[in-house]
Amino acid sequence: MARLSRRAFLLMSAALPVGCAINPGDGPAAPAAAIREPAIGQTWRYAKHDYFTKAIVDTQVDEVTAVGPMVEINSHTEATQPAHTGTNHTLAWLQNIFSHPHELKSVPSEYQLPWGMIVVDPHWGQVQVYEKPIPLWPTKLEPGWHAHIDTRYKTSEEAGLPWDQTMKAEAWETVTVPAGAFRTLRYTNLINFTSSDLSRTHSIRRETIWLAPELGRWVARESHGTYYFDESTADDQNQESGYRWELLSWT
Repeated sequence: MARLSRRAFLLMSAALPVGCAINPGDGPAAPAAAIREPAIGQTWRYAKHDYFTKAIVDTQVDEVTAVGPMVEINSHTEATQPAHTGTNHTLAWLQNIFSHPHELKSVPSEYQLPWGMIVVDPHWGQVQVYEKPIPLWPTKLEPGWHAHIDTRYKTSEEAGLPWDQTMKAEAWETVTVPAGAFRTLRYTNLINFTSSDLSRTHSIRRETIWLAPELGRWVARESHGTYYFDESTADDQNQESGYRWELLSWT
């Protein structure tokens, strides 16, 4: 993880998002919106930027590969193909904690149970399994909606780690990304949690997400986090690797 001074972090955070135009003056309300239902073969292709330098570091493709009791969304880069046959350590661990292990086809994959409620989350660089599914987006698509989620999560190294998340729907905005202009609901996540790296303390993650209901997914997403080292003699705040995703195309 990169380490940045507080001053550098504030300067970089003030920069405008890369390749994204936002029009906040669309009014406080939007027509009744419903999230598009999942179907096998749906894809969303994203440019993945470093949150701090704004440089493109990858091109990510998210694809719905299973729809049933659980919805699987496999993520891979364009340079690699989705793997549906591996039996690595993480997959074996997941199979041990699920009652229907045959449904777990690949790692890393995102699993929703049901649609819109995430239970297996590889988004943060390691696979996390929540004790109970938590919302991926506001359950009411309207500004002002908010929820507090107090649960625990497991990794292949640790279990029962606290996860305290506040989600808030902020506003309807028209966002322009490389894939086009979309009507989106902007919402935020503020997460206080205990890291599986027990040398870290005061771990906090922040997200801003622009959800396009017609796509069934976000058109832009920003994630970054901070922490302190438990035994450090310096009172320096450290930065997790942070990223911003922007939609390039979708099917």
